[in-house]
Parts: sequence; C-alpha cells; structure tokens
Amino acid sequence: MHSIRTVIAGNGLAILLTVVVLLPTTAVFAFIASAPIDDLFADIGVWFHQNYQWKFDEFDTIERFTKIGFALRAIIISVGISFLYFWITNWLNHGLARIRSKGSIGKQSLVIESIQPWIFVGPALTLLILFLLIPAFATLSLSFQEADGTPTIRNYAFLWDPSALGYVQFRLAMRNSLMWLILVPTCCISLGLLIAVLADSVRWGIVAKTIIFVPLAISFVGAAIIWRNIFAGGGIEAQQTINGLTPSYQIGLLKSILGHPPSYNEPLYNLKFWGNFFLMWILVWVQTGFAMVIFSAALRGVPQDTIEAATIDGASPYQMFFRIKLPQIYSTVVVVWTTLIVLVLKMFDIPYALSANDDDKLLLATMMENARNNWSIGGDNVDNLFASIAIMLMLTVIPNMAFNAWRIRREQKEIGH
Repeated sequence: MHSIRTVIAGNGLAILLTVVVLLPTTAVFAFIASAPIDDLFADIGVWFHQNYQWKFDEFDTIERFTKIGFALRAIIISVGISFLYFWITNWLNHGLARIRSKGSIGKQSLVIESIQPWIFVGPALTLLILFLLIPAFATLSLSFQEADGTPTIRNYAFLWDPSALGYVQFRLAMRNSLMWLILVPTCCISLGLLIAVLADSVRWGIVAKTIIFVPLAISFVGAAIIWRNIFAGGGIEAQQTINGLTPSYQIGLLKSILGHPPSYNEPLYNLKFWGNFFLMWILVWVQTGFAMVIFSAALRGVPQDTIEAATIDGASPYQMFFRIKLPQIYSTVVVVWTTLIVLVLKMFDIPYALSANDDDKLLLATMMENARNNWSIGGDNVDNLFASIAIMLMLTVIPNMAFNAWRIRREQKEIGH
C-alpha cells in the first residue's frame, strides 16, 4: 500500500510540475507567435475606415480592431491550452502508471483512477480558489478596515446608522431585494409550470414554447431597452395647423393602451415604489422561458405508470398535477428556484440600463455602484464601504446555500436507505 501511495504521489507531482511549467510556457510562446494577427486586424480596420469614410479618428479604429484581434487570439489560445492540458495530463498519467507499476494491471488501474478525477477537478478548484475564495476573504478583511488599514466595524455601523447617508439607501435596497427575491422566482416558476403543462396539451405547443423561450437569448440590457420603449411616456399634444387639428398621441405602448395622455411623460418604471414591479417584470419575461424548458423536460420524465394509475383512480387534472406530477419534479423546482435566487441577488443590468437608480429602486448590487460613486466617510474609505455592502450581499446567499446543502444531504440519506 505504501508503494502504491508513493507511485500515486510521484505521478501527481510529475503531472503538476509538467503543467505548471509546460502550459504557461506554451501559452506565452503562442501569444508571441500570434502577435502579428493584431497588426493584421489593425490593417483591416484602416481599410474599412478609409473605404467607408468613418467619422471617428483612424487611431480609434486601429485601437478597436487591435483589441478585437487580441480577444480572438486569447479565446483560441485559451481553448487550445485547455485541450492540451487534458491531453498531456491523461497521456502522462497513463504513461507514468505503466512505467512505475512494472506491468501490474491492478496497480496501473489504481494509479490512473486515483489521479484521473483530479485532472478534471483540478482546474475548477484552482479557479475557485483564485477567483472566489481568495477575493471573498480579501473583501471580508477589507470590510473590517479603515482606509489606512486600521481594524474597525465602522463600515457596517454606517449602514445601520439612521443618521448616516447610507442608512436610507441600504434599507430601501434590502426591501427591494427582498421583494425581487420573493416575486421574481415565484412568478417565473408559476408561469413556467403553467406554460409547460398547457403547451404539452395542444398541437401548437412547440411553437408557443419556442416563442416564450426566445427572450432568454436576449441580454438583460437588450431586454431593458425593449421594455423601455413599451414603458415609455410622453408624446405629441394636439396642434392647430392650416390643415386642421392634428391628433395627439402617446408614444409609450402600454400608456397608450391604458389611455394616458401625452402630457403624462414619466416612464412607468420611474414611478415611486411601483416602478420596481415594472423592472421585475422584465426579468420575469426573460427567465420564464428558462423555467418552462426545464419543467417541460422534467414533466416528460414522470413515469407513465403513475399517471395511468392516477387516471384509473379517477384523479382530476388538478389532482393529477399537484398530487402526482409536482411531487415528482420537486427537486427540479428547487434547482430552478435556486438558480433564480442567485440571478436576482446579482441583478444589476436592468436597473442600470434604464437609469432606474433612485433610492426607492436600489438593489444591493446597484447600491454597491452607488456607494462607489457617491459615498465618502473618512477620506478614501469608499472601497471599504463597498466591501461591507458586498459582504452583506454575500450573506443573503448563505440561507439559500444552507437550504440546498440540507436538501442534498437529505436526498442522499433517502437514497442510502
């Protein structure tokens, strides 16, 4: 057993050293060798600039096309390095296992099976440590410091001090975030379930589901711009001309349907308090298709014999869904709910794209940006305040993580029994 462990440790160390040295070196040489591609893209940009007579400076064109070339190089090299990593590590693992195990098939299999999972999990763990755990602990440390590094809890006290600038904004951001956390996942899951059930019962259900799924392909900023035009206000008042009276009209689609006059020019998403619900609807519109597709696949996986048994027992459609189908897709509902919760907690694009940054529409994520731009206590302490808000945002995720950990553990125990 000791010799096997020694072989496994030696194998792993050899693979680690090879990856640490070979892959970075290969990546550096690949970037150096492909550098002329940036110049090629710059020349293409100059050609477009001269032939189509673009109005902005030629220098800006060169810079933009050079960045495009570099981005393409980075993507191609990153993908290539990823494939090279898995190929080299697998080759080394199998090759070293054969050499060090001296023909023993059992030892070879043991070495390969011991190292193989780490080959695939290793990059994920590395990225998790570098870009999640280390920044999280650094942010936590920063939130308990003054700008000069002195330990303090003043940053958190500032958020809860009624006399401070941030108290009202933080309270409203917490209120709004709570509303989003309750309403958005609830609406997405309810509508997704409803559409998944109804669409499967009609012939044109596939067309309906395709149409509902399309918004998921739209970015949050794009969706915000689409609904900005629908929620817009204002228009042209009736005017007297030589040809008579020109009719007035409202440019906002929804306001026009509601019969609002052109003089009512405030967008619906800017309404005090109620504007939050119009912003929520944009996210619901985008994410309902995601919930629908997941639930549709889950409902198709419900065993047909249970449905037939319930039909024979005289179950109504209502009973069929809530007592037969829904309990069997409960885990899927929880997964979708968890995904939407995380998405809501980091929501930033939609309010920011619509400039809906009034205090009564702040979310924790948009409040972080507001704090960076507008808050200041004790000189350069804004970054520390920013860190404290980030920690508060992270704390809101913990109950969701704890619930999912408890659920997964309970399911594993049930499977074990």
